[in-house]
Amino acid sequence: MIPFPPRVLPKQMCNIERLVDALTMRNLDGVVVSSPYNTYYLSGFKGIAHKSDEPRPYAVVLSRHQPDHPILVVADYYVGSLISQPTWIEDIRAFRAVMLPLDLPAQDGDLERFLPRGIDELPWAGNLRAHYANNIAQSCREAMADLGLSSGRVAFDDLRFGHQLEMETIEVVDGYDPMMYARCVKTDAEIELLKRATTVNEQAICRSIKTWGPGMMWQDFNHEYHKSVIELGGFVRDPGAMVWGNPCGGDPAVTLHSRLDDFVMEPGMNILFDCHGTLDLYCWDGGKTWVVDGDATGDAKQYANATADAATAVMEAMRPGVTISDLQRVGRAVYRTNGVAGADDVLIFFHGLGLSHMELEQFSADGVPNHDWQLEANMVVPLHILYPGDEHHRIWIEEVVRVTPDGGEPFFGWGLDPIITV
Repeated sequence: MIPFPPRVLPKQMCNIERLVDALTMRNLDGVVVSSPYNTYYLSGFKGIAHKSDEPRPYAVVLSRHQPDHPILVVADYYVGSLISQPTWIEDIRAFRAVMLPLDLPAQDGDLERFLPRGIDELPWAGNLRAHYANNIAQSCREAMADLGLSSGRVAFDDLRFGHQLEMETIEVVDGYDPMMYARCVKTDAEIELLKRATTVNEQAICRSIKTWGPGMMWQDFNHEYHKSVIELGGFVRDPGAMVWGNPCGGDPAVTLHSRLDDFVMEPGMNILFDCHGTLDLYCWDGGKTWVVDGDATGDAKQYANATADAATAVMEAMRPGVTISDLQRVGRAVYRTNGVAGADDVLIFFHGLGLSHMELEQFSADGVPNHDWQLEANMVVPLHILYPGDEHHRIWIEEVVRVTPDGGEPFFGWGLDPIITV
């Protein structure tokens, strides 16, 4: 049995109130999203087989003046997917797509090919048949007209798609930042999905460590992690899940894994786990240091203790209103207080986490770059701390943290000390 099998998700996961606020602050009348993640975020619909750079086979149209009446537009062959995974959206429309023949005339009943038995019991089935369009552009234009978005300022998360609609009566505006403003603060449903994804990562790392043996190569170990993820029910993306490189031979450089790196995982070597993957499309991230077949000793033990203390202090400080530079100062001060050399060389950084590894506005509503951003309650923010060094001294912690008024709530259950092989 798969430990984390597919399951029906909540009908609504999105933060609609916050999205309406984002549109209002930017004087936007509505938003049209067609990227896979934003469509999933607003509707719960996730279509199999579609790749990110292919023409869009779905979209959600939402007016800030009628936020309780969004419209979901999908290719006809995707309609059946909405039966097994319900959506809070009650106005669903389909359009003719790639599966229908071009060598035969269109038929009024073409949509029926894609409608499973029992669909007539759903409240949106009749409306679905009444709005069968020839293509996605026609379907979106009609949906926008029905929501009063045939004029005004409309945001699109894909500007190219917005211009392709050729609606001269609207102002096409970039929808990236309004969507990220909404997505950066998580709903309760999203927080549970992120906790579940983090558990998959933690278990996969621990399973992989148990496969290590003398002479094991890094590439083989990566493969064991990937296998563990799949066995648990999660997914990783090509080219792989392991993010940090682990330079050998005394090299202290900070590098990312190229997917071609390979080396023998010798006892006593510090391996840095920063693993990426997804469960229900929500991302996991993070890990910490594993001392292969041993424990941190000597200077490395001092660095590990200081890093754990720094992570503890930073999580305590992760409260609404605190900025990223504030948190960096908190963490760096711990190294200085502990008498550890090289405090200025420590890397302490943060990003949002959800359907992606950013989920932050790049520019605020007033156009100011959002570099030193402030934490808000119910953000999920990975805390990264890297004390650099060679393969016997580098120490790493990445904890996934929920921001609360009482400080950060960690999602991993294994603490902040390096992993010891048992």
